[in-house]
Amino acid sequence: MFNLDRFAIDGGRHFPQIVIDEDASTAAGTARFRAGCTCGRMPQHLVDAREQALAAHLAHATAKAGPSKGPKWLPSGVRVVILVVAMLMVWGACYATGQIVAHGQDLTGATAKAVFGGSHLAGLALAFGLMVAVRRYIAPTRA
Repeated sequence: MFNLDRFAIDGGRHFPQIVIDEDASTAAGTARFRAGCTCGRMPQHLVDAREQALAAHLAHATAKAGPSKGPKWLPSGVRVVILVVAMLMVWGACYATGQIVAHGQDLTGATAKAVFGGSHLAGLALAFGLMVAVRRYIAPTRA
């Protein structure tokens, strides 16, 4: 239903899976190898020699996970801290707005609690929406 693999962050676990493809070997009359990777992201390569299969896997394993779209001069740890601060500012603005509306309109009882709770939830939703929107700028992902 959903392909969540495209959002997986590369964990660096790449082990070759090289097998002899019997169907292709029979058709060609010589041994044909099929190269794969334990990460499950490498497309199956059909090659003539084991060395070619190892070279195909090595090219896959040494490929970068994908460029981070964030600034190159800014480490990802700093980007995470900036994201957390931005999320707190968004939530804090909604929290303050709820306080101002609840107390500024002289709301009492259940109405004040509803306004305050709604602004609280809106702030959390906006903060986590911000996190989802900028996730590609924080850490490199693999497509």
